[in-house]
Amino acid sequence: MSDTTNPRQQALQTLLITSTLFFLATGARADGTFFQLDLAPNASDVVLGATRGKMSLGANYSTFEGGWSVGAYATRDFTIDNVATIKIGPSIGNSDASNGLEFGAKLIVERYQPTDFGFVFMSGQFNTIENDWFALAQIGNGKGLSVDLTAGGSDTYSEQSIAVSYRLDEGPTSLRGGYRFDAREVFIGMSVNTY
Repeated sequence: MSDTTNPRQQALQTLLITSTLFFLATGARADGTFFQLDLAPNASDVVLGATRGKMSLGANYSTFEGGWSVGAYATRDFTIDNVATIKIGPSIGNSDASNGLEFGAKLIVERYQPTDFGFVFMSGQFNTIENDWFALAQIGNGKGLSVDLTAGGSDTYSEQSIAVSYRLDEGPTSLRGGYRFDAREVFIGMSVNTY
C-alpha cells in the first residue's frame, strides 16, 4: 500500500480484503456463524465469525475515539474434552496506528459450560498484532437473557464493558445494550448466533 493512501481508505481496503477472504472461506455450510454490531456515540464494532469442522474464521472492524482497526484470522481448532477448545492460526490486520497490513498469529481459548440455571461461556484471545487481547465471560439463563462482561486492550486502546442481551422469539437474533467503562458511554447493538 502506498504511504500516501488516506488512512480511512486503508481501513476500507483492509476491511474489503478481510471480508472477501472471510466470505469466500465460509461459502460452505458452517457448523455455526456469529455476527455482532455495537454502536456508541464515539465508537462502533462489527464482528463476524464462523466455524466449519475444525476450522474457524473471523473478521472485525472497530472505530473508537481517535482511531480504528480492522482484521481477520483463520484458526485450526483443537478440542480438549470437558476442558476447552483451543484455536490457533494466522491473523492479518490494519489500524490507524500502523503503516499498512500487518501479519501475526492468534490464539483463542474457549469453554462453554451448561449449568442448572442456563450456561456460562468464557473466551480468552490474544493476537500478536499490536499485542491485542480480549476476555469475555457470558452468563445466560437458557431462556434468552444473558450478561456479558468483557475486557480488552492492545498497544493502542483499552476497554472494559458490560452488556445485557435478549434473544428474540427463541431464534438466533438478540438485541444488546451496555456500557463501556473507559469511554464512559452507553452502546446498543444486535447479534445473530447460530452456534
